[in-house]
Amino acid sequence: MTFSIKEWQAVHLPHWAQQRSDGFKATQSVPLAVFTRLTADVPESVDDLTATLNVHAYYGPPSNGVAQGALWLDLAASTRLPMVCQRCLKPVVVDIHAAQKIRFVATEAQAAMEDDDCEEDVLALEPEVDVAALLEDELIMGIPIVATHSVCQAEGYQPEPDAVVEAKVSPFAVLASLKKPT
Repeated sequence: MTFSIKEWQAVHLPHWAQQRSDGFKATQSVPLAVFTRLTADVPESVDDLTATLNVHAYYGPPSNGVAQGALWLDLAASTRLPMVCQRCLKPVVVDIHAAQKIRFVATEAQAAMEDDDCEEDVLALEPEVDVAALLEDELIMGIPIVATHSVCQAEGYQPEPDAVVEAKVSPFAVLASLKKPT
């Protein structure tokens, strides 16, 4: 099943989660250009690049006498993003992979109270959730702080071809000469 990115921007998650017994699952490739915040500072065109998105909305198992478990949203996304290598200042393409589990609760207060104690993100359930923005947020957080090639040379640095490295004299060599023979 293929959706337009607009359909991912206003999702009624309970409806998605109730579609089947194991919830709603979707995998889709979308043009990277739709993620304007992610691509705002990219030095090259991203017209030919895509992002692969995976979404799973479902209800967890019931607990504590509740008829229906919590609403969960599992997100995963991956893409390749052109950046500038901070060592050689030339273009480098960085692989970005992001995954996040989100549990939805009834109120902001409950989300704030539970979020610090959980591995997953806890959000208050809104009538419509912008799943595309959540995926873009995860991709943005997956961008490396410093993009570099695995092997390159710093811009402007030219090592001397026959540089002679002087042998360092140990500061303790003088102490050795003061040592009394036993």
